Amino acid sequence: MKKPFATLSALLLLSTTLAACNTDTSEPDTNTAENEKPQTEQTQTETSTEETTTTQTTTEPAKGAGETNEPAQAKPQQTDEQATLTYSSNGQTFKEAVITSKSAEMNYSIEHFENYTLEAEEPGIDHLLYNADDNFSMQIEVTAKGEVTFEDVKSSVTESMDAISSDVKEYDLSGILEHHTDIIQIVGYETTFENTDKVIKFAFERDNMFVTLTIYDTVAADLQDAFLQMGLTIQ
Repeated sequence: MKKPFATLSALLLLSTTLAACNTDTSEPDTNTAENEKPQTEQTQTETSTEETTTTQTTTEPAKGAGETNEPAQAKPQQTDEQATLTYSSNGQTFKEAVITSKSAEMNYSIEHFENYTLEAEEPGIDHLLYNADDNFSMQIEVTAKGEVTFEDVKSSVTESMDAISSDVKEYDLSGILEHHTDIIQIVGYETTFENTDKVIKFAFERDNMFVTLTIYDTVAADLQDAFLQMGLTIQ
């Protein structure tokens, strides 16, 4: 029971190159009319080239730093909300996020609240411990179909309860099968010691297994429904 400027350099280099081309210390040709036309065409060509280069260069930063020419991909989104369980305690209803743990010794997984820990106790038996106080816990036994029948499991539960107390009451499980259609059948019994400590045992059947839960609780803490809701996720 105890647990995520090459552009600027190019522009500077281009400006230097164009300045060098436009700086000519030789005397102009005597045939001014003939020389002006090629020079005008050359100037237009250089100007066009400069404009083209400048346009290409200045449009790239609009993509944003670190981006490429490839289409942007959306960031992965979480499609499912974190799983939660709802339980009642001392007349109030609570809803908390759960995590999934796998048994180290047995072939099953369970969804439980984050402030609980699943530990192996002995071969064939695990314990789900309440971290704040491991006196509150749930013993878990899982049996594969074919080894026993549900009647065998039920008899074992009633016999163990009768052995610890002469005042055993059948637990009210109305609505469990309605809300958990994956459970074939379920039984539960409880007893209280000196109006303080409580022991509750459940046994239920799935398609591939039988599960027995033994919950250690107190009247004041009233964590039995929290344990039961977690136990019902075993599969």
